[in-house]
Amino acid sequence: MSFAAPLYLVLVAAMFLVLPIMIGVYVYRDSTRHGMNATLWTLIAVLSPAAIGLIIYLVVRSDSNAYECPNCKAPVLDEYAACPKCGTPLKAKCARCGNALSSGCQNCANCGEPIPPEAKIPTIPKRKDNGLGKILIAVILIPVLIMAMLIFGLTSFRSSHPTSVGSVDGMRIEDFAGNKTVAEWLKNCDDSGTGIYVLEYQYPKDNSNNLNRSSYIVYRTGLTKDVSVAAVGYQNFFKEALRIEYTDAETPGVTDYHIYKVDYSTTAKVQLDVLVDGKKADYKLTRSTEPLMFMESIPWRNEAANLYKLRLDYVGDNSGVSRLVQATGLEFAGDYTLELKTSEKPYGLKLNYSRVNDKFEIIDFSQYSTELLGLIKNLDYVEITDGKSTHRLTAAEASKALGHDVKEFGTDPSKLEDYLKSLYEKYTND
Repeated sequence: MSFAAPLYLVLVAAMFLVLPIMIGVYVYRDSTRHGMNATLWTLIAVLSPAAIGLIIYLVVRSDSNAYECPNCKAPVLDEYAACPKCGTPLKAKCARCGNALSSGCQNCANCGEPIPPEAKIPTIPKRKDNGLGKILIAVILIPVLIMAMLIFGLTSFRSSHPTSVGSVDGMRIEDFAGNKTVAEWLKNCDDSGTGIYVLEYQYPKDNSNNLNRSSYIVYRTGLTKDVSVAAVGYQNFFKEALRIEYTDAETPGVTDYHIYKVDYSTTAKVQLDVLVDGKKADYKLTRSTEPLMFMESIPWRNEAANLYKLRLDYVGDNSGVSRLVQATGLEFAGDYTLELKTSEKPYGLKLNYSRVNDKFEIIDFSQYSTELLGLIKNLDYVEITDGKSTHRLTAAEASKALGHDVKEFGTDPSKLEDYLKSLYEKYTND
């Protein structure tokens, strides 16, 4: 799950929970200060959708206090005779009856006594009308905020289109020797120079399940260092695409090319994006009229090539050993920690399993141990335990079982390929 999804949920929670609370607190305090019905206006502001209640409150409140005290600038009402905050007189009194004189009157409203010019009511300065400005800001900002939240949510929301992605990496040109179309395309790519090339085949649409199925071969030429590559089905409200994501490494590569095959099925329109180190990259697309088939021996060839690239001279290379152990498939047996025995000979590698996905006794750890012993040059033994049962294999024992020196795995990739082929045939026949 992407980081955008939980962030969107937090923002939605803030918008629909925190924002109404903030609006309610503001309206309650402001309406209390202006002598309005604080409880009623708070309920209106909080319960009305899309902050309509807040806008209505600001409209009503903007005219409720049009005046301010000339001394302390506090808001006052027209009927006030004195400022409730500082006590400054705001209205003159009738000389005859003592009644407070209202604005704009020529005679006392109580007794009819004419008001002399010198007793005219002093002008109470009108407050600056900030209400309309606040309303304008609210009218513009709140819908924009809502739209931004909706757009963000839609772009981060994973659509419901069912997809399927299957891939095979570490492939070689020789693997397509039996497919004339692919072989010629690969040759043309080599002749065209450094770049990213894509060969696409779209299968006839299966109307029974409405699936669009495509196969891709992605060929990246001119590589001088290793790369990791992954195929990801990317979906949002606006677009669905298959992403081929390359991440360049710092170590020199063992080949100057990389071939990657992907099968992709979706009910949406198929689109392909290629990214290199997170940035969208250009590629040249060629469409094939024939399926992109390869030789059946691919499974163990690919695994052998991937393992051979990770071979090590020393068991003390902690990160290298960790990558190699993962590549053998031992991580799928459960959760483990590594111990490297490097202080003195015999040099060893120990895996301590804290949790095993299956019964420890029925897992055949010998093939994994054999691969590790063959691909780590100075490794003398491998020990695997769950605390109750223990598997242990030495380099001498592995060599005896193979009929040749197990260390040849690290010098002759064909030996490793033959070993994996024998395992593949064994499990297939079983």
